[in-house]
Amino acid sequence: MNSATLITRNNQLREELTSENKKYYEDLMVYIRSKSTFKRESDIEQILFDILTDIIDAQSNGQSARNYFGHDPKRPQMPF
Repeated sequence: MNSATLITRNNQLREELTSENKKYYEDLMVYIRSKSTFKRESDIEQILFDILTDIIDAQSNGQSARNYFGHDPKRPQMPF
């Protein structure tokens, strides 16, 4: 997918998040975008898409993003 398509899809999927998970994701999104000035936009948006789908999966299993990734969105604890 190209950047514009990923951004649109990410915006649509964000609406599925609980308010707590949406805040966590948006904090993480801002952090990733601000630290990725030399990366391709499509790569960053793909990473954000992947994280967002992980959060939605965790949410559907009753887990918060904070519980799934860790308390600090700037230092996520990968669940694998």
